[in-house]
Amino acid sequence: MVPTSHRSEAPPPTPTGRRVDESMTLLTSMMERPLDPGYAAAAERRVAAGLPASTGFGTPVVVVASAVVGLLLTFGALALRAPSTAAAKAKADLVSQIETRRAASDRQEATLRSRQADIDRLQKEALGGQQAALQARLDTLSLVSGSEAVTGKGVVLTLDNAAGSDSNSADGNPRTGTGTDEGKVFSKDLQIVVNGLWEAGAEAIAVNGQRLTSRSAIRFAGEAILVNYRPLTRPYRISAIGDPSGLQTGFAENDGGSYARALHDNYGIRVSMDTADSLTLPAAASLTVTEATVPRPRTGATATPTRSRTNSPAPTQATSTATPSPSETSP
Repeated sequence: MVPTSHRSEAPPPTPTGRRVDESMTLLTSMMERPLDPGYAAAAERRVAAGLPASTGFGTPVVVVASAVVGLLLTFGALALRAPSTAAAKAKADLVSQIETRRAASDRQEATLRSRQADIDRLQKEALGGQQAALQARLDTLSLVSGSEAVTGKGVVLTLDNAAGSDSNSADGNPRTGTGTDEGKVFSKDLQIVVNGLWEAGAEAIAVNGQRLTSRSAIRFAGEAILVNYRPLTRPYRISAIGDPSGLQTGFAENDGGSYARALHDNYGIRVSMDTADSLTLPAAASLTVTEATVPRPRTGATATPTRSRTNSPAPTQATSTATPSPSETSP
């Protein structure tokens, strides 16, 4: 069918002989002749030759081209969505190495604690009898330094990220994640809360099973919080041995309690404190002797002690500001 153009009735001329729409020549031409005269003439020639008025979009070439373009777009989208094989393999290898080395570290730590228990038993046997006072003082210092496990009543304070603050991007990259960091627990938060528990009268503290001493460090490395240079997983359970009622009251009144309430009220971080009738905190496995004095046998003359010092760097961030009192007993 030959396309036909529709003409509208021209508006009547004005009394002066000019058309009302004379100033809108372009719009009038588009309304009166929607089909370009060149296209109309080409369509008439095709009809005269016995061909369709237009080529249309149903030719085989157009169909094949459309199918090829669609396949290319589909393959491109799949290639962009699928992770790189090499990157996925490298990530799997790194995860496997981390898990293997972490398991080996846990076994070595268990062995170290077993050997330390044997040393403590042999010390008690060697210092028994006439040196009972020296053994009692050694037990007291062991509890203060955290080299022995302790058991007693206390409280468990739990910190966890705010709900919805752990969303990451589709590719698992935290740099492109949509979540914000305001609702996450930082190492500074743990430091302030732990110091608040020491100030409230805690006698021994452990964070997710990591015993804190005067040499412990709570640090932040990337997305992980390190305690004693060991990464922790949330939620963060801070176990403190001491009088439960005194710890709750003292913590609520000091800066640590105020800071914990501000974390909950301002950032939605989940904070809870529960009492416990029996808590067992493990011994610290990262204690290192930095200074030792070797006494000589008394022979009547004054002996001058010799002193040896090892170069052991102190942690960059100490968490305890108060010294715990060793009133609890070791299991």
